[in-house]
Amino acid sequence: MDNYSLNSISKHKKGMSPLIATVLLIAFAVALGAMIMNIPWGKDGGPDCNGLTLIIDPYLCYADNMIKMNVKNTGRDLEAITMEIVDASGPTIKPLPSSRVRSNNNFKRDIPYPKTGPKLSVSLIGSILYNEEVFPCDGPVDKPALVADEVPDCTGEE
Repeated sequence: MDNYSLNSISKHKKGMSPLIATVLLIAFAVALGAMIMNIPWGKDGGPDCNGLTLIIDPYLCYADNMIKMNVKNTGRDLEAITMEIVDASGPTIKPLPSSRVRSNNNFKRDIPYPKTGPKLSVSLIGSILYNEEVFPCDGPVDKPALVADEVPDCTGEE
């Protein structure tokens, strides 16, 4: 083949528009970034909040402007507990001081709270120790250690 025939072939080919090429490169970079962000990076990828479980043992109730609770930690050790209370006035977040509770131990506390409305719900959110720091397990994929959708009135057994 001579030079004339090679030049005539390459002149008839059409290439990709620079604008389309730029859009494709940006889309590829975004897709690659999303894949890298979702790679589990092993044990040191952040705190593992799995295995946080509290059960009502024997009570979680309301009386005399107090939320009274005795709950058992059936999961991993908790460094702290935060209580989210929801009633007619809306949600209230209450960090509970000195609320460290080891696995298979009970946590008993009476928390002052003036209830508004007939319904009261409580969520207990655990915090764990990670790299010598306390991290609350309240992220979008984490679930509370205990949820009581409707806290009953105390019956005198507490």
